[in-house]
Amino acid sequence: MVDALQIVSAVAGFAPPLALLYFTLKDYTYPKVKEPFFDDSKIFKFFSLGIVLGMVIFAFEDWGRTMGSLDMLVILNVLFAVMEESMKLVILNFPRFQRKVDTAFYGLSLGLGIAMTLTFASVYSSLLGLKNPGPFEMVVYSLFGLQLVLLHGSTTTLIGVGVVRGDIKGYFSEALLIHLGYGLLMILFFNAFFPLDFVGLGLASAVVVYGYYKIHTLSLPVLIRDAKRLMLKTSAASKPA
Repeated sequence: MVDALQIVSAVAGFAPPLALLYFTLKDYTYPKVKEPFFDDSKIFKFFSLGIVLGMVIFAFEDWGRTMGSLDMLVILNVLFAVMEESMKLVILNFPRFQRKVDTAFYGLSLGLGIAMTLTFASVYSSLLGLKNPGPFEMVVYSLFGLQLVLLHGSTTTLIGVGVVRGDIKGYFSEALLIHLGYGLLMILFFNAFFPLDFVGLGLASAVVVYGYYKIHTLSLPVLIRDAKRLMLKTSAASKPA
Protein backbone atom coordinates (compact mmCIF):
# COMPACT_ATOMS: atom_id res chain seq x y z
CA MET A 1 0.00 0.00 0.00
CA VAL A 2 1.33 3.44 -0.93
CA ASP A 3 1.87 5.66 2.11
CA ALA A 4 2.41 9.41 2.55
CA LEU A 5 6.21 9.09 2.56
CA GLN A 6 6.20 7.34 -0.81
CA ILE A 7 3.86 9.95 -2.30
CA VAL A 8 5.98 12.85 -1.04
CA SER A 9 9.17 11.16 -2.27
CA ALA A 10 7.64 10.42 -5.68
CA VAL A 11 6.46 14.02 -6.13
CA ALA A 12 9.84 15.37 -5.00
CA GLY A 13 11.70 12.96 -7.28
CA PHE A 14 9.62 12.97 -10.44
CA ALA A 15 8.01 16.42 -10.78
CA PRO A 16 11.03 18.79 -10.54
CA PRO A 17 13.29 16.98 -13.08
CA LEU A 18 10.52 16.77 -15.69
CA ALA A 19 9.46 20.38 -15.10
CA LEU A 20 13.05 21.62 -15.27
CA LEU A 21 13.74 19.60 -18.42
CA TYR A 22 10.79 21.23 -20.17
CA PHE A 23 11.51 24.70 -18.78
CA THR A 24 15.16 24.63 -19.88
CA LEU A 25 14.72 23.02 -23.30
CA LYS A 26 11.61 24.85 -24.49
CA ASP A 27 13.58 27.84 -25.81
CA TYR A 28 15.78 25.63 -27.98
CA THR A 29 13.19 23.56 -29.81
CA TYR A 30 10.01 23.96 -31.89
CA PRO A 31 7.98 26.23 -31.86
CA LYS A 32 10.51 28.70 -30.39
CA VAL A 33 13.02 27.82 -33.13
CA LYS A 34 12.46 26.32 -36.57
CA GLU A 35 15.29 23.80 -36.24
CA PRO A 36 15.77 22.29 -32.72
CA PHE A 37 19.29 22.25 -31.32
CA PHE A 38 18.96 18.63 -30.17
CA ASP A 39 17.42 15.29 -31.09
CA ASP A 40 14.34 14.42 -28.97
CA SER A 41 15.10 10.68 -29.14
CA LYS A 42 18.60 11.24 -27.76
CA ILE A 43 17.19 13.44 -24.99
CA PHE A 44 15.00 10.49 -23.98
CA LYS A 45 17.90 8.00 -24.20
CA PHE A 46 20.20 10.13 -22.03
CA PHE A 47 17.38 10.72 -19.54
CA SER A 48 16.77 6.95 -19.33
CA LEU A 49 20.49 6.30 -18.83
CA GLY A 50 20.50 8.87 -16.05
CA ILE A 51 17.58 7.13 -14.31
CA VAL A 52 19.65 3.93 -14.11
CA LEU A 53 22.79 5.76 -12.97
CA GLY A 54 20.80 7.57 -10.28
CA MET A 55 20.10 4.28 -8.51
CA VAL A 56 23.76 3.26 -8.76
CA ILE A 57 24.84 6.59 -7.24
CA PHE A 58 22.25 6.26 -4.47
CA ALA A 59 23.61 2.83 -3.54
CA PHE A 60 27.10 4.28 -3.06
CA GLU A 61 25.91 7.40 -1.22
CA ASP A 62 23.57 5.44 1.05
CA TRP A 63 26.46 3.19 2.02
CA GLY A 64 28.55 6.30 2.77
CA ARG A 65 25.89 7.59 5.18
CA THR A 66 26.52 4.60 7.44
CA MET A 67 29.98 5.92 8.30
CA GLY A 68 29.87 7.32 11.81
CA SER A 69 33.03 9.42 11.72
CA LEU A 70 32.62 13.03 10.58
CA ASP A 71 36.10 12.96 9.05
CA MET A 72 35.17 9.88 7.04
CA LEU A 73 31.94 11.55 5.86
CA VAL A 74 33.92 14.51 4.55
CA ILE A 75 36.39 12.24 2.74
CA LEU A 76 33.60 10.15 1.22
CA ASN A 77 31.70 13.25 0.07
CA VAL A 78 34.79 14.44 -1.76
CA LEU A 79 35.39 11.01 -3.30
CA PHE A 80 31.74 10.64 -4.34
CA ALA A 81 31.71 14.10 -5.94
CA VAL A 82 34.85 13.32 -7.94
CA MET A 83 33.53 9.89 -8.93
CA GLU A 84 30.09 11.15 -10.01
CA GLU A 85 31.34 14.12 -12.03
CA SER A 86 34.06 11.98 -13.63
CA MET A 87 31.44 9.41 -14.65
CA LYS A 88 29.42 12.14 -16.34
CA LEU A 89 32.52 13.37 -18.15
CA VAL A 90 33.37 9.90 -19.44
CA ILE A 91 29.86 9.50 -20.88
CA LEU A 92 29.63 12.94 -22.48
CA ASN A 93 33.21 13.03 -23.74
CA PHE A 94 32.86 10.17 -26.22
CA PRO A 95 34.42 11.24 -29.54
CA ARG A 96 31.04 11.38 -31.31
CA PHE A 97 29.76 13.97 -28.80
CA GLN A 98 32.80 16.24 -28.81
CA ARG A 99 32.47 19.75 -30.29
CA LYS A 100 28.76 19.21 -31.00
CA VAL A 101 26.31 21.78 -29.64
CA ASP A 102 23.59 19.25 -28.82
CA THR A 103 25.90 17.52 -26.31
CA ALA A 104 25.20 20.30 -23.78
CA PHE A 105 21.47 19.51 -23.89
CA TYR A 106 22.10 15.77 -23.58
CA GLY A 107 24.18 16.61 -20.50
CA LEU A 108 21.17 18.38 -18.99
CA SER A 109 18.95 15.38 -19.77
CA LEU A 110 21.47 12.93 -18.31
CA GLY A 111 21.80 14.97 -15.12
CA LEU A 112 18.04 15.32 -14.60
CA GLY A 113 17.58 11.58 -15.19
CA ILE A 114 20.18 10.92 -12.49
CA ALA A 115 18.38 13.36 -10.21
CA MET A 116 14.99 11.68 -10.67
CA THR A 117 15.80 8.30 -9.14
CA LEU A 118 18.48 9.64 -6.80
CA THR A 119 16.05 12.19 -5.37
CA PHE A 120 13.19 9.73 -4.96
CA ALA A 121 15.39 7.19 -3.18
CA SER A 122 17.24 9.78 -1.06
CA VAL A 123 14.11 11.59 0.14
CA TYR A 124 12.29 8.36 0.93
CA SER A 125 15.29 6.89 2.75
CA SER A 126 15.82 10.08 4.77
CA LEU A 127 12.15 10.36 5.80
CA LEU A 128 12.01 6.68 6.64
CA GLY A 129 14.93 7.18 9.04
CA LEU A 130 13.01 9.77 11.07
CA LYS A 131 10.61 8.99 13.89
CA ASN A 132 7.08 10.00 12.89
CA PRO A 133 7.98 12.62 10.24
CA GLY A 134 5.35 15.34 9.96
CA PRO A 135 4.51 17.95 7.32
CA PHE A 136 7.47 20.15 8.33
CA GLU A 137 10.01 17.34 7.86
CA MET A 138 8.39 16.39 4.55
CA VAL A 139 8.73 19.95 3.25
CA VAL A 140 12.35 20.20 4.39
CA TYR A 141 13.34 16.92 2.75
CA SER A 142 11.43 17.84 -0.40
CA LEU A 143 13.64 20.93 -0.53
CA PHE A 144 16.61 18.59 -0.16
CA GLY A 145 15.29 16.69 -3.18
CA LEU A 146 14.97 19.88 -5.22
CA GLN A 147 18.59 20.65 -4.39
CA LEU A 148 19.68 17.33 -5.91
CA VAL A 149 17.74 18.11 -9.08
CA LEU A 150 19.37 21.53 -9.45
CA LEU A 151 22.78 20.08 -8.56
CA HIS A 152 22.89 17.27 -11.10
CA GLY A 153 21.06 19.23 -13.78
CA SER A 154 23.53 22.11 -13.61
CA THR A 155 26.80 20.22 -13.11
CA THR A 156 26.15 17.74 -15.93
CA THR A 157 25.19 20.59 -18.26
CA LEU A 158 28.38 22.45 -17.40
CA ILE A 159 30.43 19.37 -18.25
CA GLY A 160 28.51 19.05 -21.52
CA VAL A 161 29.24 22.69 -22.40
CA GLY A 162 32.91 22.07 -21.65
CA VAL A 163 32.93 19.09 -24.03
CA VAL A 164 31.31 21.23 -26.74
CA ARG A 165 33.78 24.07 -26.30
CA GLY A 166 36.83 21.85 -25.91
CA ASP A 167 37.46 23.33 -22.46
CA ILE A 168 36.94 20.23 -20.36
CA LYS A 169 39.31 21.19 -17.56
CA GLY A 170 37.70 24.55 -16.85
CA TYR A 171 34.05 23.47 -16.95
CA PHE A 172 34.68 20.17 -15.18
CA SER A 173 36.48 22.04 -12.38
CA GLU A 174 33.53 24.41 -11.98
CA ALA A 175 31.04 21.53 -11.88
CA LEU A 176 33.18 19.71 -9.31
CA LEU A 177 33.47 22.81 -7.11
CA ILE A 178 29.69 23.25 -7.12
CA HIS A 179 29.23 19.59 -6.18
CA LEU A 180 31.88 19.72 -3.45
CA GLY A 181 30.52 22.95 -1.98
CA TYR A 182 27.00 21.55 -1.88
CA GLY A 183 28.05 18.21 -0.39
CA LEU A 184 30.17 19.69 2.38
CA LEU A 185 27.45 22.18 3.36
CA MET A 186 24.88 19.38 3.52
CA ILE A 187 27.10 17.52 5.98
CA LEU A 188 26.44 20.50 8.25
CA PHE A 189 22.69 20.13 7.70
CA PHE A 190 22.62 16.42 8.49
CA ASN A 191 25.02 16.53 11.47
CA ALA A 192 24.74 19.93 13.19
CA PHE A 193 22.12 21.15 15.64
CA PHE A 194 19.64 24.00 15.15
CA PRO A 195 20.21 26.67 13.86
CA LEU A 196 23.50 25.58 12.21
CA ASP A 197 21.77 22.75 10.37
CA PHE A 198 19.46 25.21 8.60
CA VAL A 199 22.37 27.54 7.89
CA GLY A 200 23.99 24.66 6.05
CA LEU A 201 20.74 23.91 4.21
CA GLY A 202 20.34 27.55 3.17
CA LEU A 203 23.91 27.92 1.93
CA ALA A 204 23.75 24.60 0.08
CA SER A 205 20.54 25.76 -1.59
CA ALA A 206 22.26 28.97 -2.68
CA VAL A 207 25.10 26.99 -4.27
CA VAL A 208 22.83 24.81 -6.43
CA VAL A 209 20.51 27.69 -7.34
CA TYR A 210 23.57 29.58 -8.56
CA GLY A 211 24.64 26.55 -10.60
CA TYR A 212 21.31 26.24 -12.37
CA TYR A 213 20.90 30.00 -12.80
CA LYS A 214 24.26 30.13 -14.54
CA ILE A 215 23.57 27.35 -17.03
CA HIS A 216 20.07 28.66 -17.80
CA THR A 217 20.90 32.34 -18.20
CA LEU A 218 24.53 32.27 -19.33
CA SER A 219 26.15 28.97 -20.31
CA LEU A 220 23.51 27.64 -22.71
CA PRO A 221 22.43 30.97 -24.27
CA VAL A 222 26.03 32.05 -24.89
CA LEU A 223 26.89 28.63 -26.32
CA ILE A 224 24.02 28.89 -28.82
CA ARG A 225 24.92 32.48 -29.69
CA ASP A 226 28.52 31.47 -30.40
CA ALA A 227 27.38 28.44 -32.43
CA LYS A 228 25.13 30.64 -34.58
CA ARG A 229 27.94 33.13 -35.11
CA LEU A 230 30.29 30.33 -36.20
CA MET A 231 27.67 28.95 -38.61
CA LEU A 232 27.23 32.39 -40.20
CA LYS A 233 31.00 32.79 -40.62
CA THR A 234 31.29 29.32 -42.14
CA SER A 235 28.38 30.02 -44.49
CA ALA A 236 29.84 33.34 -45.58
CA ALA A 237 33.26 31.82 -46.17
CA SER A 238 31.80 29.05 -48.33
CA LYS A 239 29.99 31.44 -50.69
CA PRO A 240 31.74 32.08 -54.01
CA ALA A 241 33.38 35.50 -54.32
